[in-house]
Amino acid sequence: MTPATPQALPAFEGCQAVRKLHSVPLADVYEALQQPLGRRVLIKALSAGILPTSPFATTLEREARLLSELQHPNILQVHDFVRRQERSWIVLEYVDGWSLRELLDERRLLEPCAALAIALEVSRALAHAHAQRIVHRDVEPNNILVSRTGIVKLANFAVAVDERLPTAPELLDGGTSISGPTYMSPEQVLGEPADPRTDLFSLGVVLYEMLSGQRPFDAEDRATTMQRIRHQPTPPLPVGVGPISPLVERTVARCLEKLQNDRFDSADELSRELAAALSQIWGEPSALSPANRLAQALTRTDREAEAKASNPGGQPSRMSDPSPARFATIWPAAGGLFAAFCLIVIGGASIQRLGGKSSHFRRVSARLELAPAQAAHLRVVADPWADVIVDGQKLETTPFARAIPLAAGTHFIRLEHPHAPAELRTVQLAPGETVLLDIRMRVGERVK
Repeated sequence: MTPATPQALPAFEGCQAVRKLHSVPLADVYEALQQPLGRRVLIKALSAGILPTSPFATTLEREARLLSELQHPNILQVHDFVRRQERSWIVLEYVDGWSLRELLDERRLLEPCAALAIALEVSRALAHAHAQRIVHRDVEPNNILVSRTGIVKLANFAVAVDERLPTAPELLDGGTSISGPTYMSPEQVLGEPADPRTDLFSLGVVLYEMLSGQRPFDAEDRATTMQRIRHQPTPPLPVGVGPISPLVERTVARCLEKLQNDRFDSADELSRELAAALSQIWGEPSALSPANRLAQALTRTDREAEAKASNPGGQPSRMSDPSPARFATIWPAAGGLFAAFCLIVIGGASIQRLGGKSSHFRRVSARLELAPAQAAHLRVVADPWADVIVDGQKLETTPFARAIPLAAGTHFIRLEHPHAPAELRTVQLAPGETVLLDIRMRVGERVK
């Protein structure tokens, strides 16, 4: 996504915005410098289109309060929350690296050691959150960040639940996961209350995807995906980068059990299983550090892939060994993160994403391109309700309109209610951006 120009960047008290990274439902995310420290931070600011009287306006403060309760090396830390008149924003820890979604888009799948290590760190983050009675409810690759030095962070607690705080407003599409149904548990699909084992199911889907390059219940449309999550048995793990042990297969399968009571009892129990699976891969201790072992494994995989690509006929080629400087040697003693150095090999975009991708919308006609490549998304919420007309075509009806994927560029929006004047808006969408319109229909006024 093209960063915003300096002239377009908003001012944040105590921070100098450097660039806009992306938009997520309800908020825009910026890279900034915190003054006078000069520290790189993330700014997550409430979208300008949200009315200050909207219940969604409290979402950002609620997320900041939740994060302030969580102090764990694998959870994105909050530095500050600022509320000024009609604007509010969170100052967050900056992670110089990638989202797991970006890594999977670049590489498709990971070696078992890397996938298990990332899942292990996320499970530890969840164990800490669950101990504070907080359920994340949206564990998916966009919300898992991995730094260049191999630190894994769980982010985006916008829809998390905490029995000590009021329930978060229902999402704009009426669901309980910003990312849509792909990573949802059966109980979320049914609209039932989430508990800690809900997060374990979602992490199981993520682990399945990291190991195989596929998601277990994907379908062409939202309804079929939800049906598969509820009823279809988990398909066996396809063969990925390397062999998958029976212990790993059992761990993934247990995470993906339909009934909560059949899953792991806690994130702590899952962490122990993942640690045991990693121990099976590495075996007995040796003179090599875990970092060097992983570097060797990834180097071997990359060399084999490069050799195959450059020699489609199967003829051997001479490949020079990569320099040891290609891999960092920092390995946090308490973290045990074996995935650190696959990220350096992968490379890719350095922009991190905190929000999820919306599901594709059914094509209505050839006049308006829906679900285009590199789509932007439009979300609309209207009080009390309205028909959403985009460029002359009726696409959705609020209050729970789904995100509409649209081609980047200018679009003309008309909201219609039988007892209110039409509301007209013009939106400019950039590739990958999500824009939210939060509009109160003037019910009772004379309709012209």
